[in-house]
Amino acid sequence: MSASDSKPQTINLEDMPLQQLQKIKAQLESEINGLTTAFTQIKQAQAAFRECKECISSLTPESQDKTVLIPLSNSLYVPGKLSNIKSVVVDVGTGYYVEKSTDDASAYYESKIDYVQENSKKIQETAEQKQASYRGLLEIMQYKLTQQQQQQQQQSGPNNATATRK
Repeated sequence: MSASDSKPQTINLEDMPLQQLQKIKAQLESEINGLTTAFTQIKQAQAAFRECKECISSLTPESQDKTVLIPLSNSLYVPGKLSNIKSVVVDVGTGYYVEKSTDDASAYYESKIDYVQENSKKIQETAEQKQASYRGLLEIMQYKLTQQQQQQQQQSGPNNATATRK
């Protein structure tokens, strides 16, 4: 592969037919929707990690032997007592749970929050670039439509004038 093959190829959108621009528009819309969905999901994950961290920080010596409701499902809770406030069970993903000290668990969730924050910034930047491309594409499409209409008017104008002269 030569050095020129590794460079991204630039395509002038103004040279493309309107039908092809419409396909690119649909693709950009799809990508923007996907990025928006991913951004929403990543923000929800970040909120969940923050909530976990706040729950850990709420474990104080006064919490020892306190009665709490323990969720067994989304709608079923059972009463229980906090017997150990120095360690917690942390969901590390894909159904695996690890017992950690409250300090380690808090640090774990803080690192997850930071990681998700970095990714959300990347997704947001990518979405903004796609939206800018989308707006530029719409401008080109509008320009091409205007050009087409002007050409049609010019073509129909002289024909009508010729028909009336004969």
